[in-house]
Amino acid sequence: MRVLFATILLVASFSVNAQTKVGNRWVDNNLTIQVKIDRIKAKGEFYICIADTSRGECIENLVSGVEVKVFDQNDQLLWEGIASGRTVGLSLPKPMPNAHYLKINTFKPWVVNKSTGTRIHQDERISVKYYVQ
Repeated sequence: MRVLFATILLVASFSVNAQTKVGNRWVDNNLTIQVKIDRIKAKGEFYICIADTSRGECIENLVSGVEVKVFDQNDQLLWEGIASGRTVGLSLPKPMPNAHYLKINTFKPWVVNKSTGTRIHQDERISVKYYVQ
């Protein structure tokens, strides 16, 4: 009986910050964009994912198109572009050794579960400021 109760508590604790159904939409405001690999200065490329902020882990089946802006230390825009979200890697036109930070924003206030095609909504677009390594 104790094992069953402990299992139920464990499962419930993992689902506290999970997606919830609100009306006819799935909603999860615990999502962010995470830079997994940063090769911006040396090769002009980086890899991102949609991650769960409560666990700090990428959710591999969630995708979104993004807008990317690269800035130097003086807040001067070095480059801007978009990515469809179909791939996790983004290539800049060239290495950017002067890059200091990125601003990455999703196009819309939702991401898509590529396994099911379901939209998972947020209250607003995901927006992050990432400092280049």
